[in-house]
Amino acid sequence: MNCRLSALSTAATLGACVGMWSGLARAADPTTSDCLAAAEASLKSGNEHHLRTEREQLLVCAASSCPPDIVKECIRRVEEVNVAIPTIIFEAKDAAGNDLSAVKVTLDGEVLAEKLDGTALSIDPGEHTFLFETAGQPPITKHYVIHEAQKDRHEAIAFGTPPVPAIVTPPPAVTAPTSSTAAPAPALAAVAPSPVESNRALGTQKIVAIVAGSVGVVGVIGGTIFGLVAMSRKNDAQKVCSGQCPTQAGVNDWNDAKDAGNASTAFYIIGGLGLAGGAALWFTAPSSNHGPGPQVGVGPGGIQLKGTW
Repeated sequence: MNCRLSALSTAATLGACVGMWSGLARAADPTTSDCLAAAEASLKSGNEHHLRTEREQLLVCAASSCPPDIVKECIRRVEEVNVAIPTIIFEAKDAAGNDLSAVKVTLDGEVLAEKLDGTALSIDPGEHTFLFETAGQPPITKHYVIHEAQKDRHEAIAFGTPPVPAIVTPPPAVTAPTSSTAAPAPALAAVAPSPVESNRALGTQKIVAIVAGSVGVVGVIGGTIFGLVAMSRKNDAQKVCSGQCPTQAGVNDWNDAKDAGNASTAFYIIGGLGLAGGAALWFTAPSSNHGPGPQVGVGPGGIQLKGTW
């Protein structure tokens, strides 16, 4: 007798299954000793993780002819065992990818199913060897580790070798007949690298002109600053001294005004020479310099330029 129970079985469903088993076996209802033996055997099978055998024994001791206490306990344990029993669904296909149902499944040498109908098969937990057989194809052996309480595990079984797609070979390329007068293939034109400009943006003379002009600008700025200082000291001295200076502070202011005026004049001279020399060098600079570059000397007496252009 084969009575499958789902993981969501209720007590009413389980009672109906037990009642069906009892109705089919009325001619040999288990006695009290049979019920006790089945209950004890179920415990042993459970300890060995043979859950399917444990459930069969529990269905025996759950028969109505057994003592009520034993029936109650066996029904309770059937529900627990049913939840723990793993199930697996096999999907078999041929080499073309079509479904196969006429597949015999053997579990560890015991026939598990004569054909595959898409329903889940109850399996004891543990490592098992499955053998799949169908007409016209070599058998397939698979090894699976089944985990307790694992439900509706799906495994695909493929029979035969998938057809190898035909490889289309392209026709050989047609080559034009060669002749002695055929023009040679044009060589790839060599792309010359872009020339790097070697000439400098500014010649040596123009660089010197910039330096001279910079010195001139600094001289003009210095002359302006010392000129302002000289005017300020002169104003301070005139406030104290009308003709002659009666105090040393007034004398110091006059002296400071003279020194600042002299410095301002010197800076203006240097600035003017620098600007004039820079402008002359800039506007007279040739496109390329030859020979030693010009030399610039700046001193109190002015700017000296030496060199050939």
